[in-house]
Amino acid sequence: MAKRDPNQGRKRIRTCDTMEEHRRLAYLYPEYRRRRREIELETREFIARYAEEGLRTGIVRIPVVVHVVWNTAAQNVSDAQIQSQINVLNADFRRTNADAGSVPAAFAGVAADTRIEFALAVRDPTCGATNGITRTNTATTGFTKATKNNLKSAATGGADPWPSDRYLNIWVGNFTDTLLGSASFPGGPAALDGFVVDTEAFGTIGTATAPFNLGRTATHEIGHWLNLLHIWGDDQGLADTCSQSDECGDTPNQGIMNFGTPAFPHVTCSNGPNGDMFMNYMDYVDDAAMFMFTQDQATRMNATLSVARVGILASDGLVPAGATPGPDLWMQDNADDTGAEPDPSANPMWISDDIWVRNSPDGLTNQDHQNPNGEQLNYVYVRVRNRACPGTGSQSGTLKLYWAKASSSLSWPAPWDGSVTAPALMGELIGSQPVTVAGGSQQILSFNWTPPDPSDYASFGADKAHFCLLARIETSATSPFGMTTAETSNLYANVQNNNNIVWKNISIVDTDGDGMRYADIVIGNFGGERRSTRLIFETPKRRGASLFDWGHILVDFRGVLEKWARGGIKGDGFEQLADGRLFIAQAGAQIQSPQLKRGRFGTLHVQFVPDGRRPTGAQVFELDVTEVDNKGKRIGGQRLLFKTTAGRRRPCWDQQLRTFDGVTWMAKCHDECGCGCK
Repeated sequence: MAKRDPNQGRKRIRTCDTMEEHRRLAYLYPEYRRRRREIELETREFIARYAEEGLRTGIVRIPVVVHVVWNTAAQNVSDAQIQSQINVLNADFRRTNADAGSVPAAFAGVAADTRIEFALAVRDPTCGATNGITRTNTATTGFTKATKNNLKSAATGGADPWPSDRYLNIWVGNFTDTLLGSASFPGGPAALDGFVVDTEAFGTIGTATAPFNLGRTATHEIGHWLNLLHIWGDDQGLADTCSQSDECGDTPNQGIMNFGTPAFPHVTCSNGPNGDMFMNYMDYVDDAAMFMFTQDQATRMNATLSVARVGILASDGLVPAGATPGPDLWMQDNADDTGAEPDPSANPMWISDDIWVRNSPDGLTNQDHQNPNGEQLNYVYVRVRNRACPGTGSQSGTLKLYWAKASSSLSWPAPWDGSVTAPALMGELIGSQPVTVAGGSQQILSFNWTPPDPSDYASFGADKAHFCLLARIETSATSPFGMTTAETSNLYANVQNNNNIVWKNISIVDTDGDGMRYADIVIGNFGGERRSTRLIFETPKRRGASLFDWGHILVDFRGVLEKWARGGIKGDGFEQLADGRLFIAQAGAQIQSPQLKRGRFGTLHVQFVPDGRRPTGAQVFELDVTEVDNKGKRIGGQRLLFKTTAGRRRPCWDQQLRTFDGVTWMAKCHDECGCGCK
């Protein structure tokens, strides 16, 4: 294949020398070669074992430090320009970018929300407060591809990195050659870990210059930092430019890199009719022409976080420094929670990622949640943290773990204490363990748990195996057991007011034979008095696309709720159909809840129905069914979550899978492929 002129008459094209840097390190350092091969094998093993689970259910938020290395005032990029770059990263990696709809229909089915977010660090390595930005005035007037690593050391005119197992390091500097950016693959020297980027290719304002002024250089380089390869397979120097792969089966095999703003389709390597996926962030096109990751790329990045960058999952870089004078055991309610009491987050209190269930004892390897299997041994993992600074001492306590039948109406201590046994056992203690965690550290504890027989709940129309979990850390043997605010019957307030209580009421939605998704929500009265409440159907803010972009929901009523519903449902934001079901097509619908007697339970059966308006690709959609009192305060709820591509076979466009010797990915026979087909 003839090679086209990459300059195409343009002043500047995208240049990234991540692969060149990889090869340089591989030839210089045998340990780097060994570690890179080990990471590749571990990544493949993780993908082979877990890819069928689909996208991650929770969110990973990565602490970022931006080192601005400047010689002239114009190079000293502003805080606002830095924040504009963080905003781009969150939009691109969560697939909320404004141009996500520009993905051609042929590729829209595999475009993915990676479930990865970024935020500027608020705690530095010495436990001091920070805005996640360092500024270094350098005597070096400019850097080049050959001297790029000088940016990463104060001794050579740059800035020293923060610990790479806790932070993503970004160096912004003035490059006087054509280099836009360069990243390190996982497994390299800690002193070089992160990526460098030119001031003209960083963020969306200030020094950012077209055609690289939309922040996509950082998106591309972080892809490398999370172990993604260039989409064309870096075979531009070979006689056969169709011979290599990016190790992702849902990206078509293509020739060499694309530049500028190609017209769709651009066919190479017999990949017609749709051609190259040049709009992928891992190609070389202009910022305005790239706007997607794929599901296989998302899977590979999340595998990397689990096998090679696992320290990021435990980083305290987003926990404010100085917020606590001494050791303080805590667990995180949601991705925004920093341990403050009460938790000021607008997110609900029942979505903690510090509790997760696995059907096999693999929760240290794969820290993502599965629905438990009824009447089978499951494994529950709880992460306990210490907000104090390293070296300030440890704290000990007792971690207690409870289960309850998933419901929007839970209180405390019933049903968690085992006192509600009719119409079936509705909850009890799973177990307790002592825990001691040093300042700035974390510990993950595991509990064995066999949930009850799902048929026990059939009498009131309940779902088969949806349960919720509650974890409490007691640091005193007497009331209030170390809680900052003494617990009451209001479970929601208990969790919000105390950072040593977390709650998980998340159900991963099942698929029925029609391709629709369904879930059940138990409504009941665990306490004594009847109360007037409302149920609100809402979609989480700041967490990706809305399920109402995908379709609508139908709600019908079972058990004791069936008769109640026939009397007419009061509320708004829905249409009641002739058969009694509710049709809901947008967030914010609410209904007046029934005032049930104590010990009475019924079920809302929720169906998720696609409307086919547009391809959604690989997404995780979320619906919160929130119960509020007559003052509008949350008292409970349940998150329903479903993955649009879980368990589905994806197109195997790229049929090369390569072995890796620590330096080069070498093609295997062409009858194997990267997404599992034979």
